[in-house]
Amino acid sequence: MSNTKRYALLGATGATGSAVLRALLEKEHSDLVLNILVRSKDKLFRAFPELEQKAKFSINIFEGDVGNRSVLASCLAEVGTIFMCVAQNGSQMGTDLALSTATAIRETLWTARKLQGEGEFEAPTIVNLRSASLNPPLAAQTPKVVHKVVMFCLHYSYADVRRACTVYEAAAAVGLVKYIWVDPPTLHDAQGEKCTGYALISCGSQDKQATALSYADLGAAMTEIAERQDEFRGQAVGVTATGKVKESWVVLLGFLVNGAFGRATGWWSSCWAPTLLD
Repeated sequence: MSNTKRYALLGATGATGSAVLRALLEKEHSDLVLNILVRSKDKLFRAFPELEQKAKFSINIFEGDVGNRSVLASCLAEVGTIFMCVAQNGSQMGTDLALSTATAIRETLWTARKLQGEGEFEAPTIVNLRSASLNPPLAAQTPKVVHKVVMFCLHYSYADVRRACTVYEAAAAVGLVKYIWVDPPTLHDAQGEKCTGYALISCGSQDKQATALSYADLGAAMTEIAERQDEFRGQAVGVTATGKVKESWVVLLGFLVNGAFGRATGWWSSCWAPTLLD
């Protein structure tokens, strides 16, 4: 590869992906090539109507689902960093978006290495959004009752993320990929575009994390982590707010209620439905 940085952004129209894209557009990146994978170009351009004019770097847009291996392969070709922002807010039984995306990435990179040869292939670094709830030192800062409620309500979503992380770790063990986990607290202000301040923390027991973080600051943090990836590969990096966050607890409460209903439905399906059908 040349000295040009090559990034891939998966899930650019979601709250996290949009925040990452805005953060990249704010920086002077003349040496960057950004490949964006979205399911709908129209949706991307509605959110970023002047995307191609505003960008100070080269952008390639690929339209399709991560399950489309030819499109995914084109998007990931020769990239050094992958922002994995494909996510969903629901937590229902059978949730597997993170796992299926991780599996698609692994298989795509496996094919790329096979075609390029061991000597030519360079494993990209995945900057993968996770959660402070899945990071024991950070989760320990949350009251136990609150943490248990969150883990119960978002059980299926978090189980999906855990399985995806296992796939990335296994892929890293055979040299297909490198990874960094990004562990923010609760995320707020999905429509906000202004950063109010953040800091990266090492997730040690002495590192304190605020309870809320804006999506804008998360996007900026993820781009900083990408720039400093040599420091963080194979690690979890916490993000904490240093400024005032416009909090949206009602929205998050809705996700928890939805997740609790999904958990109850899943329990009923696994315990009672088979009996009733006998």
